[in-house]
Amino acid sequence: RKVREARKPLTDIAIKNAKPRDKLWRLLDGDTTYRGLRLEIFPDGAKRWAFRFLFNGADCTEGLGVYPIVTLAQAREAVMRSKKLIQQGIRPTEHKKAVKHAQRVAILNNFRAVAEQWFEWRKKKKNLDERNARKIWASLEKHAFPTLGHRPVSEIRPIECLNILETMQKQNIGDQAKRILQRMKGIFDYAVTHQLIEHSPASSLKADDIIRAKLKHHPAMPLEAMRQFFDDLDNSNANIVSKLALRLQILTGVRTTELRGAMWSEIDFERNLWTIPSERHEVQKTGGGMKMRVAHIVPLSRQAMHIIEQLKPHTGKRIFLFPSPTQPRKCLSDTALSKLMKELGYDGTVEGKPHAVPHGFRTTMKMTALVSKKFMPRAVEFQLAHKNPNAVEAAYERPEDYLDERVLMVQWYADEVERVAPNLLREY
Repeated sequence: RKVREARKPLTDIAIKNAKPRDKLWRLLDGDTTYRGLRLEIFPDGAKRWAFRFLFNGADCTEGLGVYPIVTLAQAREAVMRSKKLIQQGIRPTEHKKAVKHAQRVAILNNFRAVAEQWFEWRKKKKNLDERNARKIWASLEKHAFPTLGHRPVSEIRPIECLNILETMQKQNIGDQAKRILQRMKGIFDYAVTHQLIEHSPASSLKADDIIRAKLKHHPAMPLEAMRQFFDDLDNSNANIVSKLALRLQILTGVRTTELRGAMWSEIDFERNLWTIPSERHEVQKTGGGMKMRVAHIVPLSRQAMHIIEQLKPHTGKRIFLFPSPTQPRKCLSDTALSKLMKELGYDGTVEGKPHAVPHGFRTTMKMTALVSKKFMPRAVEFQLAHKNPNAVEAAYERPEDYLDERVLMVQWYADEVERVAPNLLREY
């Protein structure tokens, strides 16, 4: 094959004017700085860049791309990069293969893919129930994946994580941003442990320095407003089960999730105790056991037992005390009671009615008991299943702790509710 040596450095004009021949021929760059650069012209008119070089005494050729997609200037830059690699004892063609392999690995190990691996590992380690697992994944789907999901985890920088948190902060969901940061840190730490990255881009981000969590207060109903509330409830079209559910929540101070998933097997009618397990597998996707994943014993007042007895003719043959009216094998939905209270006008929009939600009944019980100064503060908190901030004390606490005092407290509180609201109990 004939080779035409360029007497002068290659130019764009010379390249454009190079016509195809019957056989492959080459234009060599006459600029000694780029010695080895050549343009191969094929019979079909295609033009490709190549770099010919010696490596450990062997004659080698590296492809640099197709002209005009790769310009003369870009081809020369590629030659200079390859010459630097040769000086370092690296074969350019092998380096290119390694780079392409790393790129393929990076694409496979994008943030979402690594998050999926971390998620499966976390579910097993923490023994997460399906409800909480779905909440964790949904939060990543909503806040992290839209910007980071497709990004190779090895290329993500701290500023990208920070942008997500600042966006959430502007939306006044700083409390959720703290949880997202915690989950992103878990994903990156997982990537470090499995040698996918060397350092976590989120390790330097401190939640308290960049996130102002908006405190979430659940509107509570004053004790003196309960008489009107029970009247409104009884005069509504709500079913009997929902009317009794709200009454039982008021008298026990349990969370809505714990209430709606209550099962008949959990009630001890001889001792007037309700034991909420750490997990409720029967509840499946729509609820769970205790928030802190520790069993909780709830003493039941005389009034609470009366309400439970009233439920028997309606749901006594079901698994749940409060089954769904449309799907009896499932418990009441997580929005049923809050929606009912809103329909009754307790959403802060009706004059003369306080803004209140089911979860706020816990606050009413707590403040009423604490203000009375009749009971130990920790016993009150324990009744509400609030985690002890003292880690040492918490390690020694058991579900039956403060039980005697809590028995007295719930009965005293039920009597107080009935005193201000004589319509607490009624026959249905």
